Amino acid sequence: MWAKIKIVPSSRNVLYLPSLLSIGHEQTNVLFGGKSARADIEYLDDLELSVENSFQKPGQIMLSDKLRDEILIAESLVYQLKISASNIAIGPVIGLLLGNDTHRYNPKHMKKYADRFGIYPKVGGLIYAFSPEWIHWKTHTVYGLYYDYFNASWEYGFFPLPEVIYRRDFHTSRDSIKRLVGYTGNRLFNSHRFSKYDLYDFLKPDPDLNKYLPPTELSLHFDQVRRFINRYLNVILKPVDLSRGRGICVIEKTNFQYRITDYRHKIPIASEFYNDETLKDFFAANKELFSKYLIQKYLPLAKIGNSRFDIRVVMQRHPDKAWGCTGIECRVSNGSSHLTNISRGGYALSLDDALHQAFTMDYETLEQQIHELCDKFCLYMDTSGEHYAEFGLDIAVDNARNLWLIEANVFPSFKGFRKMDPQIYLSIRYIPLLYALSLTRFGG
Repeated sequence: MWAKIKIVPSSRNVLYLPSLLSIGHEQTNVLFGGKSARADIEYLDDLELSVENSFQKPGQIMLSDKLRDEILIAESLVYQLKISASNIAIGPVIGLLLGNDTHRYNPKHMKKYADRFGIYPKVGGLIYAFSPEWIHWKTHTVYGLYYDYFNASWEYGFFPLPEVIYRRDFHTSRDSIKRLVGYTGNRLFNSHRFSKYDLYDFLKPDPDLNKYLPPTELSLHFDQVRRFINRYLNVILKPVDLSRGRGICVIEKTNFQYRITDYRHKIPIASEFYNDETLKDFFAANKELFSKYLIQKYLPLAKIGNSRFDIRVVMQRHPDKAWGCTGIECRVSNGSSHLTNISRGGYALSLDDALHQAFTMDYETLEQQIHELCDKFCLYMDTSGEHYAEFGLDIAVDNARNLWLIEANVFPSFKGFRKMDPQIYLSIRYIPLLYALSLTRFGG
C-alpha cells in the first residue's frame, strides 16, 4: 500500500489506519528503517484508501506526534506500507553513503544527485545522504539530508539508520564500512574498493580472466622499472588509488632513448632521455613514482583516425539480483593523447560507431566477446565475499583486435553517457535505487 502521512497530537504512540485495512490489530510494532516502536492501532472510516492505490493516488494514514518523534519519520513523503501478523513496516529507508567529508553534505553539493530521483515514484519512502561521522551508534540514528521529491529540494533531518546503503565514495574507513555492513545484514552494496594492483592480484588466478590482463607489477625501484621497460618497451605508470587519468606517466623506448609523457600536470609534459643514466635521474627526482604506483605494459590501442580509444562498460545488478550491461560508451582521446578520459578532453561514441570507424567491418564478434568478458568479471567478483552492484569496466582493444581488461571502477562516473545518450545516462542513474529497493522488505 502507498500512503501519505498526517501527524496528529497525542500523548500515546498511535497509528491510525483506514478501516478497509482492519485485520484485528489493536497493538503492534511499527518499523521504520532501524527504528521500532510499540503502537496502538486504531481504524478510521474517514481515512482515504482508493482501490486504485498507487504512488500517484496514495491512501492516508495518521501518526501521533509521539510516535513520529520515536521512529523519526519525515512526514512530507509518500511511503509504502507492509502489514504482517507481527508488525507494520513503513518505508523504504535507503541511505546514500558519500564519504566522511561532512562539508559536502549540503543542498548545493547534493543537487547533482537529484537526477536519480526520476525513479522515485517506483521507490518512494525516505532516501537520504549521510556521513559516518554523523552516526549515533547508541541510538542507531544519524543526521543527514533527505530528498523532498515534491519540492525538488534537499532538506536536513535526523533519521533512523537505513535498511539498505548505496555506497558512492572512496574514503570511508574500512572499520565504518564493516560496522554498517553488519548493521544492515550485508545490505550495503559496493562494500569494498580494490586498488588497481589489488584487483589485478585478485583476478590473476582465474584462467578465464588472466588472459585479458596486461602484464603488471608494483613499481618498487629503478632497476625493476628499467627491466620492465626493456621487456615491453612501451609502459604506463599509474597510481594504484587514483582515477580519471590522474597521476599517469607513459614511457616509450626506442633503441636506447626514452620518451616520457607526464600527465601529472594540467598540460602534459613530454621529455626525452638519451640513456639509462638520464632516465635514472628522472626517477630520482620523482621518487613518488615508487610509492603506490604500478607499472603496466602500454597497449597499442586501436585508433579512430589518429585518436586512441577504449571502452567503458557499465555493469549493474538489477532488482532480480542478476548482473547486466546497462551502458557501453567508447572514449576517444583528444588528438594523439595517450589518455581517453572524458575529463582529459576525450569524447564519447557508441560502441557500434567506434568499432565501425576503427575496423570498418567484421567487428560483430568483438561486441559479443566484450559482453562475455564483462559477465565473467562480475561473476568472479561475486566470489570475493564483498557485496558489489555496480562496476565501470575499462576495456581496451588493441590493433590486433585483442581485448584487455584495464581497470574496474567501483564508483564509476557517467559523463560520456550524459552527452552521448541522456536516456541511457538516466537509466544507469536509476537502477541502483531500484536494486536498493529490492533489498528491502518492500522489494518484489
